[in-house]
Amino acid sequence: MPDIKIMQFPLEKLFRSKRGNSNYTKKYCNTHIGEYEVYTGTTIGSFGKINTYEYSTPQLTYTTDGEYAGTVALIEDEKFNIGGHRAILIPNSENLYLKYFHYILGSIIRSKTKDGSVPSVTWANIKRLEIPVPIKENGEYDVETQQEIAYKYELLSNHRAVLRNYMEQLDESYIEISDNNCNYKEVPLNKLFKYKRGRSCTREYCNQHKGNYPVWSANNIEPLAYVDFNDYEGRYISLSRNGIAGKITILDGKFTINEDRFLLVPLEYNIDYDFIKYAVEPILRSKKKGRAGHDGQNEFTKISFMILDKVMVRMPVTEDGEYDIEAQQQIAKKYDKLYKVKEEISKRIEQLITTEIFLSNDE
Repeated sequence: MPDIKIMQFPLEKLFRSKRGNSNYTKKYCNTHIGEYEVYTGTTIGSFGKINTYEYSTPQLTYTTDGEYAGTVALIEDEKFNIGGHRAILIPNSENLYLKYFHYILGSIIRSKTKDGSVPSVTWANIKRLEIPVPIKENGEYDVETQQEIAYKYELLSNHRAVLRNYMEQLDESYIEISDNNCNYKEVPLNKLFKYKRGRSCTREYCNQHKGNYPVWSANNIEPLAYVDFNDYEGRYISLSRNGIAGKITILDGKFTINEDRFLLVPLEYNIDYDFIKYAVEPILRSKKKGRAGHDGQNEFTKISFMILDKVMVRMPVTEDGEYDIEAQQQIAKKYDKLYKVKEEISKRIEQLITTEIFLSNDE
């Protein structure tokens, strides 16, 4: 591509904003069922389809509030509708190529989203944002260059989608290690552990009992809250039954779990927790039910308490039939090294996917 000239323009000079139709509620959609999609605040799945349509040409839009506030989307359906939690960017010139601005505006508008109980982005907050646009020598918008740049962004987006797919497959892939020098025995999980369910412990209840002890819920990374009591003390294997179901987290210290989590309490003394995590988690994850997620996010799956009794664990055993704790520990160390390599590869892919590209006159 020859040298291009880039100039910054306020968003309001390029586009005017129009809010979607607030009449398109869930109730409206349910009473006017049809074939034409209603696009509103959600960016995952279908909000609803009705029997009329307002738009039949591509529209550049952004979500105005909710979890996905600030998400820019170019809607190119043949016939469709825009709901009240989305706004349309209407170009002020025919020389503005919508697909170019779809790629350019994504991170710019998203960065202006206001956090809060309901994240939001308003036209007042984004209309003066400076947007890079290729121009001709005479100062007119260069639509041909916009198209060329958009094509390159599209290729990049396709490559990123392939990388994200690889990353999701990598994240959900599990490694199986066997030591040929070991003897193994298939053992039901309920012969190794008894199960403890969490107590009813809502966020509201936690707010009434604030303290220093974590309450672990469906989230496998951070506690739901901190309270002034604890139900357990020590090191335990825990697993989430909702959210990203079947994930195993080893908890250590003083803590409480709520109804979204189980504990596995050992019935035998010679069981290595890390080995159990690596050996059992793949089995549990294969039995999850529910929404698998989108682009690696927003999974909501469940696992039944009764499923645990059907899980068989391939345990290393000594010649006299005892569980071989040393073999478990050696295998767990091998797992740990391999999963660290896998995690590093996943991080590198994530960096490639999330790297933003900006236009300037230097390009």
